[in-house]
Amino acid sequence: MDTAVMQRCQARGLADRRTGRFSLAALPSLIRLCWVPRIAIDRDDVARVGSAIAASGATRLPLLVEVTKLKEISWEARTAILAHDLPARVAVLGADAVDLVLTAFLVKARTEVRFFTERADAENWLLRG
Repeated sequence: MDTAVMQRCQARGLADRRTGRFSLAALPSLIRLCWVPRIAIDRDDVARVGSAIAASGATRLPLLVEVTKLKEISWEARTAILAHDLPARVAVLGADAVDLVLTAFLVKARTEVRFFTERADAENWLLRG
């Protein structure tokens, strides 16, 4: 499964060239953010993603966040994510229950957020909104 998830995250578009920790693609109907597998996300990562999304000019599109075997999301990163003005819908596409648990804090977001393990389900839900 890791290989398939890693391959699908080869997004074309903006990437964090300084650290290689994520890639971001502004597609016609959604923004796709792919974190590298086994990442520990910190506050600086969140700031870089926010800057990349702003630079894409697609800040109001639904957001698909792809994670694989997350190590950690720091408390500061969680706080920064929740402080951002997120799109109306955010789908988190993860590989397992650990990804679900580590992203569960998003239920406190002011936007509608759901967790998925299947890409087609996540995209369908995002695009229905």
